[in-house]
Amino acid sequence: MNASSALLAVIAAAAPLGARADDAPCRLAAPPEAVTAARALDGETLALADGREVRLAGVLAPRLPLDRDGGWPAGDEARRALGAEAAGRTLVLRAADRPDRHGRLVGYLAAPDAPDHAGLSARLARAGAVRVAADRAGRDCGATLAAAESVARRQRLGLWAYPYYEVRDASDAGAFADSAGRFELAEGRVASVRSAGGRTYVNFGARWRDALALTISGSALARLGGLAALRIEPGARLRVRGVVERRLGPTISITEAAQVERLAGVVGR
Repeated sequence: MNASSALLAVIAAAAPLGARADDAPCRLAAPPEAVTAARALDGETLALADGREVRLAGVLAPRLPLDRDGGWPAGDEARRALGAEAAGRTLVLRAADRPDRHGRLVGYLAAPDAPDHAGLSARLARAGAVRVAADRAGRDCGATLAAAESVARRQRLGLWAYPYYEVRDASDAGAFADSAGRFELAEGRVASVRSAGGRTYVNFGARWRDALALTISGSALARLGGLAALRIEPGARLRVRGVVERRLGPTISITEAAQVERLAGVVGR
């Protein structure tokens, strides 16, 4: 069985599309709209029968690396998985954000009778076809999506079987040598927290050029409730996600609370 067939088999073996998620079911206040899916354009985008396009809220499908030509297996698998789940079906769309810069609708798609509105986003995350974006559109179903992704990550399903998507070591800047502009997950223990020039810097190494650093603007920190609400402090073990930028060293800008996850472990050890 090839990787694409294996991913489809994982989804097929899961609960039916309308079934409730095992953890943290999501209920949305957004008004429902019945739509018919025509085909998958990529692992996170569907063309509807009426000509509109919908991008699934809260998740990111694998994309072709910038330094690579031709197909990308994980991306192809995600597109086929979404098509197998949705093409030709009548689904319920609940908007999660305004249309994106490409004019696509952004929202959650689920079966008409699904008690969990995270629907396809959670189902694909649980199979390892997509990663959780931890963006504004995913706020309302963040817990459901995180629980779904954790299943796939632990079992190395779908894209998690590819070294390209492995969780990086936040204490090693070398782990991010080719990560500029890429969405990455990383884990590490906070070495220090400092503020300068209206920003807060969370460092995973003694020198920030030698390890990953998180940056949080003053306005974002206030909106997110401060470091205590994010459970960030020296010695804390964190899993973080976001697009990596290259400054003196690799950095990730934190704008959403869901980008930061406190892991088990005793502070100071």
